[in-house]
Amino acid sequence: MILFCLIAMLSCGDRNTPEEQKEVLELKEQSIAEGAEVDANTVNVLTLRYNKMVRIAANGSITLNGAALQATCSAMEVSIPLQLVPATDYTLQIAAGSIVSVLDSTVVSGELNLHFKTAAQKEQAISTELSDKNAIPQAQNVFAFLLEQYGKRTISAAMANVNWNISEANLVYTATGKYPAMATMDYIHMLTQTTHSPFNGWVVNYADISALEAWWNSNGLLAASWHWNVPRTEADITNTEGYTCTPGNGTTGTTFKPSNVMKEGTWEKRIADEDLAVMAANLLLLQEKNIPLLFRPYHEASGNTYSEWNLVNGKPKGNAAWFWWGAEGAEVYKELWKYTYEYFQSKGIHNLIWVWTSQNNGDTDWYPGDAYVDIIGQDIYNQGSMQNVADFMKLQATYPNKMITLSECGNVGLISEQWTNGARWSWFMPWYQYNATTLDGHEHANTAWWQDAMSNPNVITRDQMPSLK
Repeated sequence: MILFCLIAMLSCGDRNTPEEQKEVLELKEQSIAEGAEVDANTVNVLTLRYNKMVRIAANGSITLNGAALQATCSAMEVSIPLQLVPATDYTLQIAAGSIVSVLDSTVVSGELNLHFKTAAQKEQAISTELSDKNAIPQAQNVFAFLLEQYGKRTISAAMANVNWNISEANLVYTATGKYPAMATMDYIHMLTQTTHSPFNGWVVNYADISALEAWWNSNGLLAASWHWNVPRTEADITNTEGYTCTPGNGTTGTTFKPSNVMKEGTWEKRIADEDLAVMAANLLLLQEKNIPLLFRPYHEASGNTYSEWNLVNGKPKGNAAWFWWGAEGAEVYKELWKYTYEYFQSKGIHNLIWVWTSQNNGDTDWYPGDAYVDIIGQDIYNQGSMQNVADFMKLQATYPNKMITLSECGNVGLISEQWTNGARWSWFMPWYQYNATTLDGHEHANTAWWQDAMSNPNVITRDQMPSLK
């Protein structure tokens, strides 16, 4: 009880006056030296080590180029998270008294002004060829256009609202007077064959490609993801409510094992091959019209596997995938990606540009490889522009030969801020809000966000698109 009271008194505030400050904490080590040049892609924290156990003062001030930072303490160390961008000069300032001895609040840090800079981003040697050497000319045209614009301008995109539509794109047009350059669909409610039931009663006729054809004929780009819903168990194949894309125990998610997709005689392989056959037929309908598709299957595979709460000593304590395709880990996931790629190739499908989604949090082991991927994407939600920039820089450094895209986003920094600070995404695509009738109050990208984006000279809208036919 005495120890508890002592700690409580120490943490209630900092009542020391200048007259009481008899000793200054000694800074023993710092992870960034004065005047140093560091790599923005690898340095994400500044560590200070003092001669005593320390805490952050209640009225402390720590800033980086004037922006406030939040620090944490562990024993004698202070850790200050950093979000750096290349080719930038930085000044980190810690006001006197911002760091305090745990055992004696009259022992405080002196003022610290640390100047350092980040190295320039290395020139990127982006691959200029699609992974599919037999890609149709229109797919090659789209890829060449993306390459031409990369780093110079970014392409606006909108997501379909649940099913086969351009509802969100229409909201953007109403709010800004311009359509996004890209419309993104989702094969989420695909009805496969007679033994399957539509997911939760939804039936969407994906064979009706009139909306996609009209968009393409208006010089717009087309993309698609696939929330692939499978039966929770083998017994749920004919159960209307028995489909999901989340892993689980058969009640809250699916027992569908991705490793069994590649094994003869399993119910998973039978269902997967039936679904892939229907998907192939849908994709061929587009190819017959010479319509290319930026195709993004199996997204966010690693889920929370590498998130801070799921790590022990810096390593995953267990898989935390939130989609079934990532439930058995990286190696099985890569096999599934390659199986799907090669399946579509065997069906003569050559209108796809393959987009792989990284979580940008240590999931390089999940990357299927350059031979199977054309573009790298990341999905980002609820982060400010400087973190968005840091994520872009890290991803570009990790995959220096690939274009990087903000494949999904919601509640992120303004595109103007991201672009100015170096996040040169190939395209950006906010997620939809279910049944939204206006962008006012939109949960992912509101009117002000879209007006900022669509008025930016570095953003390409559909009216600025050339014909890529």
